[in-house]
Amino acid sequence: MSLSLSLAPRPTQCWGCLRNYALLSENSTPTVPSALRQHVRGKKKLANTSKTVPVRLLKDVKTFGRKDAIVPIAMGQMRNVWFPRGIAAYVTLPEQRMLRLNNVPVQRDFNFDPAPIASNSAAADPETDDRMSRSEVQNASMFQKKAAPERIDPERSIELIDIFVPPTGLEFYRQPIMEEKESEPVPEPEKPKRNTDLGLDAGAELLAARASAPKSKRPQAIYGSVSTKDVLTAVKAALATNDEASRVALHEEDVQFVDMRKVQKGAEADRVKHVGDYVVEIGVKGVERRVRRPVKVIAQESA
Repeated sequence: MSLSLSLAPRPTQCWGCLRNYALLSENSTPTVPSALRQHVRGKKKLANTSKTVPVRLLKDVKTFGRKDAIVPIAMGQMRNVWFPRGIAAYVTLPEQRMLRLNNVPVQRDFNFDPAPIASNSAAADPETDDRMSRSEVQNASMFQKKAAPERIDPERSIELIDIFVPPTGLEFYRQPIMEEKESEPVPEPEKPKRNTDLGLDAGAELLAARASAPKSKRPQAIYGSVSTKDVLTAVKAALATNDEASRVALHEEDVQFVDMRKVQKGAEADRVKHVGDYVVEIGVKGVERRVRRPVKVIAQESA
């Protein structure tokens, strides 16, 4: 026994097919194709139209034609190059209609050359030649090598550093690290003084004097540090105020802190991490003389 099942057709998702199916279902007889049953190309799929425009030459142009010839040219080249330079003029619409009625061909002459090939003395017209000549390419700023700045003598460099880096020093502001204050010990009640005749121990008096002496404060730490690179940046900023001084060549190794180990125990040689007064030496390769300037690291007040 065979069973025949009627399966429903799968609905289509194409609008064009749905439209054709509706038209066929209404008219059983074939109809002439109409605009509703035709697929129309979108704007992106339309055939590329001509992007040239007929123009009239105002002078002889190589590979295009003689003066007064009508040739096609790209719209962008006509708008940006030929028309501003006066090489060609636009052909009006009435003139274009007359050209079509008279079947006048609008084409360029690729073999046209106003200057014979044998005469090499004649130079190309820069207005009609869109390509840049070799001299123009060489003179273009993007191909020119920047002239190297003149080097300053090391002795003169040291003099300029001594003049333009302020003798008062360089100041750097950094945010301090606030340390918790130690709780002050509760003072003990004073004991009754003994008479010197009773013979107070000299060692006890010395220990009491040391305990009552004020403790030396530790230097205040800061967030981050002040390195030789920071000092170099400040020195270059000071030299940049003068044209000659701005050409002094300085590097990070030319700036050094003086006696950092003696100022603070365990301090690094190329940076400071505490508030205080320091000294840096600035030198230039090729000369033994060095310039010393004070550096102040100041705690920045919080807002």
